[in-house]
Amino acid sequence: MLTRLDADIVALQEVREVDRIRELARDLDMEMLLGEPSDPASPMHTAILTRLPVRTWRNRRHHGRMLRSHLHCDIETGGHELPLVGVHCLHLAARFGDRNKGEARRIREIGAVLTDIADEPARPHLLIGDFNALSPGDDILATSFFRRMNDLRRAGLLVAGPNGILAPLAPNREDGDSGLADRWRRAGVDPRLLGGIPVLPRVVSPLTVGLPVSRAMDRFLGRLIERWTIERLLKEGYVDCYRRVHPRARGLTCATWQLSARVDYVFATDALAAHVIGADVVGGRTWPDADAAAASDHYPVVAEFSV
Repeated sequence: MLTRLDADIVALQEVREVDRIRELARDLDMEMLLGEPSDPASPMHTAILTRLPVRTWRNRRHHGRMLRSHLHCDIETGGHELPLVGVHCLHLAARFGDRNKGEARRIREIGAVLTDIADEPARPHLLIGDFNALSPGDDILATSFFRRMNDLRRAGLLVAGPNGILAPLAPNREDGDSGLADRWRRAGVDPRLLGGIPVLPRVVSPLTVGLPVSRAMDRFLGRLIERWTIERLLKEGYVDCYRRVHPRARGLTCATWQLSARVDYVFATDALAAHVIGADVVGGRTWPDADAAAASDHYPVVAEFSV
């Protein structure tokens, strides 16, 4: 899929197998920049792959404030109008069971990132990644998501632990490609992507089991979700590149096994956003790609700029 996309810059989140990404970068003839997480207990890294020259790069770890990190580089584009562009790769915390559905944590994380940027020389730049946050005005298909989660629970694929949290039942190594892994496949979920299924309090299931799939109910539930993180970026003057190109399309990115929300973004400073000539969701309705759903539980977002 990445070979077909032929992107000059690729930003990756939730990188567990660093050696595999290093091999991928070598196969794509790209340089890899790796961001170790702020939380020392986390296996999740971020990474930037680029075939354009890197002038400088840095990984900022905010212990106690961010779970991941703030991976940043300055790229020499070779362009005349925008010869140097900053790229900031981000993965904000999900933690939907936390206070304000995790938005209180995410607004602290984006605050740390914006403080980092303010301390650097001003230049056109991008904020790219999985923000796990909703944009003001965007829809969320909550009722179909809850119905799918309840179907998985009834199939015995989501189970409650001793802490009262409902989580996916993961195949063990001895199970291999049979048994439980096959049950997940029959349910329409690739067992390699179970890490992307959100863990929710067990009480959510009985509260949502009778919800009808309804756009009116989706709108009601959407109003209960805080949207501070994206609001902050928009107030700071960042431009949502997908929304600039597609003012009304949903552009859902997550999850590939049950599309429900748009939480992955390419934000640009105003000077750079003026040069965007295209943006889309790979695997979505306007850019179908069967491999996208197998590659991740989130569809990739692409943006093209004339520099």
